[in-house]
Amino acid sequence: MSLRRDHVEADATATMSAPALSIQSAATFAPATRPGQPATISSSLGIANPGPAKPFVPFAPQHVSPQPVGNVVDDAFAGYHGYDVEPTGLFGKKKKGAAAAAPVKGAKKGGMMANLKTAKDKANAVVRNAASGAKALAKGATDLVSGLSRFDYKLYSEDFTAVLAVAKKANGTDLSDKNNYRAFEGDSAYKSVLKIAKMQEAKMTRTESLQKNVKGRASKVISRKIAGRNAACLGFAQVTESGESQERYGDVIFPPAAAAGIPTLVTLTENDTNGTAGMLPITGLVVEAIDVEGIAKGDDGKIAINMAEVKEVKISGGQSALTGDEFEFQWSLCVHGLHVDANKDLHAGPKILVPTGMTNNVSAYGIATDNGVERALSHAIKGEKIDLLMLWTAFKLVQGAQGLAYASLAPEQKKAAQELFGSLDGMNTQNSFSEDVDEDDFDELNAVPIM
Repeated sequence: MSLRRDHVEADATATMSAPALSIQSAATFAPATRPGQPATISSSLGIANPGPAKPFVPFAPQHVSPQPVGNVVDDAFAGYHGYDVEPTGLFGKKKKGAAAAAPVKGAKKGGMMANLKTAKDKANAVVRNAASGAKALAKGATDLVSGLSRFDYKLYSEDFTAVLAVAKKANGTDLSDKNNYRAFEGDSAYKSVLKIAKMQEAKMTRTESLQKNVKGRASKVISRKIAGRNAACLGFAQVTESGESQERYGDVIFPPAAAAGIPTLVTLTENDTNGTAGMLPITGLVVEAIDVEGIAKGDDGKIAINMAEVKEVKISGGQSALTGDEFEFQWSLCVHGLHVDANKDLHAGPKILVPTGMTNNVSAYGIATDNGVERALSHAIKGEKIDLLMLWTAFKLVQGAQGLAYASLAPEQKKAAQELFGSLDGMNTQNSFSEDVDEDDFDELNAVPIM
């Protein structure tokens, strides 16, 4: 018999029942509540009440206190685009001090209308100041607009039409090479040509003169040759004596210290050279319309155009022949240099020809020769007839002077500028009635081109 069986048999007559839970045993499971203390779920389940949370955290708002912000007027004017206008005080705090907006008579201080009017008045003052500054720059504005700021020039419009340009004088009197161009400098497409131009300029020399005064002796001028070009020199070219140039421009042969803005043809001698025989320094450039009668023609009466290949800039060559009329449709202007010798006589250089519609392409410029027209760049690279400095300066002069057709000029001068430059960019002015009808009543009609 096992122990389990004995136990069952011994209690066989006993009644099976669940033990009763006494009040005392329940009390020991969970402490009783004090009198007057309300019963809670924790107390009923016998869970100790932990009490209030520690440490105590007072309530704090999620966002900070509102702060004043700017407004549209402040944002538009305060420190923006040069408008020195302080905040108006309409929505934000008004700045104190002298810069604060002044009160407007008849308006409530700090009111909307007062502050807006103050901002408007200050903005208007800025505009007025800018306008007065622009008016102060009106002198010489033609130079700036037309791109002639590196030249002293004169537009002839009475007996003939031409532009005479010389090196600009610094401070109105003295010549300075800071106003001179450097041949082909700044154009990445002509790097190889630029190297040749620097080699040509490295050979240039100029004459340095000094007056020597010693007590008891007669004053004398001493001189010597030094490296570098003269500030008046615009390039070198072969020249021939020109009575026409003497008649037209002989009155502007002055010492360099002539009045500001007046073209001054400076006298340079063979001491100012580039090392090539027959090439003389040019101190003036003339821009005028092409005279086709002065261009050499072949036996057939046509002008031969021979644009040689330029390997340095990979430009291929080409040949053609044009009648006089055909030529004038494709070539509009010419530029030639002036040289003043020791006797104050004027000499003119070969004509550099400007192609219509291609004023910005220096490689398309031509040069008049005994055989017709050839590529000016090819001659300039070889240093024949002209050098690279001469070609580049003439090229830059045409680009700048072209703006004269649109500048504010006197009526006669404007007519002359349009006569020279009007057809270069498609503004055809030569085909009009102005040749036949010159009465004032027909001015408007004269300006209408024939289509």
